[in-house]
Amino acid sequence: MAKKMLVDLERCIGCWTCAMACKVCHDLPDDEYRITIETKGSGAGIDRPAGVYPDLHMSWQPLYHKTCTWCAERQAKGEPLMCVYDCPTEALAYGDEDDPESAFSVNLARCKAKGCHTFELPESDEMKHGVIYAAK
Repeated sequence: MAKKMLVDLERCIGCWTCAMACKVCHDLPDDEYRITIETKGSGAGIDRPAGVYPDLHMSWQPLYHKTCTWCAERQAKGEPLMCVYDCPTEALAYGDEDDPESAFSVNLARCKAKGCHTFELPESDEMKHGVIYAAK
């Protein structure tokens, strides 16, 4: 059984709700985050679009840090992960990749049906393994 997180980048709006839900649920200090959101835009600052008007574009990518526990204590009680539970656009899905009925598998199939490709970030000392991103 391999549990994984699916992040549908076509649905993510960069609202930071996942990061803040995690922070509040786990009573993290002000300077500690287990999830951060990277803005994909011009690079000139947070939430600055790339391109020239009227062809502007911007997107966001939630990054799960190794300190993320996948809400182990909530899972033990049968409760959903806080980031998934609070995401207003349902961009996040967590579950067993080997179970075709899991939220992960169902949402992965939905993403692939709408033409998305999937990828993982390269292994690093800072980012959590098991996060699959879907984007067009």
